[in-house]
Amino acid sequence: MIGDLGQDVRYGLRMLAKNPAFTAIAVLALALGIGANSAIFSVVNAILLRPLPYKNPEQLVMVWENATHLGFPKNTPSPANFLDWRQQTTVFQGMAAFAERSFNLTGAGEPERLDGRRVSANLFDVLGVRPIIGRTFVPQEDQPGTKVVLLNESLWKRRFGGDPGVIGRAVTLNNEAYTVVGVLPSSVRLPAFGKWRDQVWVPIAFPAEEAASRGDHFLEVIARLKPNVTLAQARAEMETIAARLAQQYPQYNTPRGRGR
Repeated sequence: MIGDLGQDVRYGLRMLAKNPAFTAIAVLALALGIGANSAIFSVVNAILLRPLPYKNPEQLVMVWENATHLGFPKNTPSPANFLDWRQQTTVFQGMAAFAERSFNLTGAGEPERLDGRRVSANLFDVLGVRPIIGRTFVPQEDQPGTKVVLLNESLWKRRFGGDPGVIGRAVTLNNEAYTVVGVLPSSVRLPAFGKWRDQVWVPIAFPAEEAASRGDHFLEVIARLKPNVTLAQARAEMETIAARLAQQYPQYNTPRGRGR
């Protein structure tokens, strides 16, 4: 059997040598396949297999709009729907929204493009995250015109030398001055696509027009269940709220608001 295997291997190598173009394509396909499998496992491992680095992670849920009729069973919520959910729900200790935003950091060494987020002021309370130094956002800072920022620990150490005196200092982001109010640990990770890694966070501070929008779907929403509230109970209440919004705003809403 070993002799037959050796013969087959030698025959295969001879055929590959005779067809270099086919050989190159086959090797590339194998490499891409192995790479894709590795990437898929790393995502599953990071998100599903490892415990979330937050307080009582089993209470945390993502909340989506249900736009199955458009092909999006988990659609990103609009600001107006999120604000209505947060006002009307009774099953969550807190509900917060966030959205990706890039920033240009200038005036502190070489200019640098940073990944960041606009976040609800209560997001880090919902997650149970404590800052390394300083504080997180307070509710009154979640207003248009407020210019405060939280730094990631890695950015703080890399660009500011880990100086505790960074609290209260102004940094320039997108040509605007923001006051640093706190530094968050590098373990803070929000759901993201690709290689997005948050380095700064600012209040989401919906302008009036954005807060009223039901047609712009760009938010991600996370909530923390109250003790002894099940996921089924939370889903049932969100379905009730979604049905109510569908009656009030039929041009934008179908039954939505499912938790996961």
